[in-house]
Amino acid sequence: MAKERGLISPSDFAQLQKYMEYSTKKVSDVLKLFEDGEMAKYVQGDAIGYEGFQQFLKIYLEVDNVPRHLSLALFQSFETGHCLNETNVTKDVVCLNDVSCYFSLLEGGRPEDKLEFTFKLYDTDRNGILDSS
Repeated sequence: MAKERGLISPSDFAQLQKYMEYSTKKVSDVLKLFEDGEMAKYVQGDAIGYEGFQQFLKIYLEVDNVPRHLSLALFQSFETGHCLNETNVTKDVVCLNDVSCYFSLLEGGRPEDKLEFTFKLYDTDRNGILDSS
């Protein structure tokens, strides 16, 4: 278990990798469920709370129950103020784009595909340019 808030221990990271080895899901597929599918109810602006994050993990890792210490350590590692400012949400949320980017980088696949996916996550106005907004 993580000794400090937001830090993932090596054993937790190893456990996460094991889950990912057996999962057949791609982040892009799970992200669609949160953007305009059955999981959209968990989205607050560009953010999700802990309950939504747990659902993301369950779907993505294809498990019924992610150990609480693992899901909590992961959630806390994503908590930042940057999503709060953009969404006017004031408590315990993580940016869905940050979560998606992180997991997509851990997935198998070509680096070019990962880069393209990450670019599209942050090109929010879909103009082909990453601008400050």
